[in-house]
Amino acid sequence: MQEFFEIATTDFAATFEGAWMLPLLLLSVGLILWKEPDRTKKILLGVLPLAAIFVYWFPPTGILFMKLLGENVYWRILWLILIAVIIPYALCLLLRRCSGLRRQAAFLLCLALIVLCGTPLLASEEFLDSTNEYKIPQYVIDVCELLPENIHAMVSNRLMPYIRQYDTSITLEFGRNDYRYLNPGEADDEVGQMYLEAQESEIDLSVLAPTAKAEGCTFLVFSNTRTYIGEWEDYGYTKYASTDEFDIFVDMDYEEGQDTRKWEE
Repeated sequence: MQEFFEIATTDFAATFEGAWMLPLLLLSVGLILWKEPDRTKKILLGVLPLAAIFVYWFPPTGILFMKLLGENVYWRILWLILIAVIIPYALCLLLRRCSGLRRQAAFLLCLALIVLCGTPLLASEEFLDSTNEYKIPQYVIDVCELLPENIHAMVSNRLMPYIRQYDTSITLEFGRNDYRYLNPGEADDEVGQMYLEAQESEIDLSVLAPTAKAEGCTFLVFSNTRTYIGEWEDYGYTKYASTDEFDIFVDMDYEEGQDTRKWEE
């Protein structure tokens, strides 16, 4: 129970961190329940958001959904609260009571309230200045330009979301961060253990390399900050190339131009 509340509190705080949208949301819900005459709208925009918050915080439902969805994505229940709809709609209920210049002045005040209670979207660390026409990180392009076409690879988490945006002929063992294997008890197969091992700062090649080879991972790409227990050559891989941030390893049985994809487009 204590663990549930710790996770729920941390994720809830992170969701609304740096903004005053939560108080504004609760005020908006209260206003809709008080002033909205239409019963359906009152349920959709007033009752359901409160129900979502209740489900999120109520231990029996919270623990159930945490087990079903996983601890890492449980907070996305909060996405069911349509903040971008509820707050403007509540403010429109206020504007309905004004007319003429008073309504225009109130409209400007409402806009200012939303701006001041929020945070600049483009200031988020997820948004960076584009350095290439693909609008993906340059380190991804640096890696892709070294990889051959029509190969199957296992790559660093940082590369996973972008590789196939640049070159769709490359197939990936994991298409994105595989949260299944970050939950206790769900990494009991060899592929799961391989994924978990790849997240370590010091990778045990006796755990990772044999499974990678068995799964047909012709190329392996990891951050050059990683260190390794064992020698790559002992497990059938050798260093292929490097960039400023990543090292690329290749299956020693690979022949240039060979098609090792796990599926075709």
